[in-house]
Amino acid sequence: MHSVLHALDSFGGIYVAMFLFAMLSGVFFLANSEAVLVALAVASSYGWPQLILLAVLVALGQSTTHALMFQSGRGIAKVGARGRPKLEARLARARELGKRWENSERLLIALGATIGIPPQVLVAFLAGVLGIRFRTFVAIDVPGRILRFTTVVVAARLI
Repeated sequence: MHSVLHALDSFGGIYVAMFLFAMLSGVFFLANSEAVLVALAVASSYGWPQLILLAVLVALGQSTTHALMFQSGRGIAKVGARGRPKLEARLARARELGKRWENSERLLIALGATIGIPPQVLVAFLAGVLGIRFRTFVAIDVPGRILRFTTVVVAARLI
């Protein structure tokens, strides 16, 4: 593992690789960023600055994916279902669900960003469909993801 990390690190590739992996893990649950960060914290010779930087890059990678999902949801909501009654019914159900959660939408985004329940990728898409302000979403998602991944790295390194 050390030789692979050294080869990647010598070109700065570990940072790019982790950012891209995090983007993938934002939508594909089998690509687990937390597991990779735990492995790096436990088995690598990286110091605290490198581990924290990797955690922040993972957070930014996943937040980038969430921003894309948010915009996808917003686009679908604007375009509508145009001749697709099943899709229109699903959008209507999503809007009804959003109205029930209207007063706690920020809490829902924060829970998804920090603990992952509900999955943040679904929260991001739903937030876009419901028309939550993008700035509000990003202002909660990015710090929440940074908190999540730095906590994972610190806990893994200290244990």
